[in-house]
Amino acid sequence: MTTALIGMGSNIEPEKYLQNASQDMRQYFSAVRYSRVYQSAAIGMDGDDFLNACCLLSGVPEKEELLHWLKSLEDKYGRDRTKGSWKPRTLDLDLLMYGDDILDDDLSRYAHVFVPASELIDLRLPVVRANVLTQVSLRL
Repeated sequence: MTTALIGMGSNIEPEKYLQNASQDMRQYFSAVRYSRVYQSAAIGMDGDDFLNACCLLSGVPEKEELLHWLKSLEDKYGRDRTKGSWKPRTLDLDLLMYGDDILDDDLSRYAHVFVPASELIDLRLPVVRANVLTQVSLRL
């Protein structure tokens, strides 16, 4: 059974959109585990702080189908892709790992990705760019 590690983030009504996305994932996938939720400043853009988490999905479809499903979930919750990606967003879902393959170097570059991911899988990667994280009480 293939697993996938997903990075989740939002800085527009983040509690609402992260909880909605987590409910959709529970309905679609056979097994889902979530990290704790962390708050961090927006990096590379002006905007409110982000709430970030990771989830580990089991029994996922082929990679391309999974990527399509994640993008459609972002669209469902109003993700605006006009004028580039470095702007505030309702929902950001990144496929970080598929099986044992690391697909996104943000996993080793940013604490807001590495820390929640390391709660779900054993990571031994150096974090290149540390940013301040604050754990929040939101449960996914």
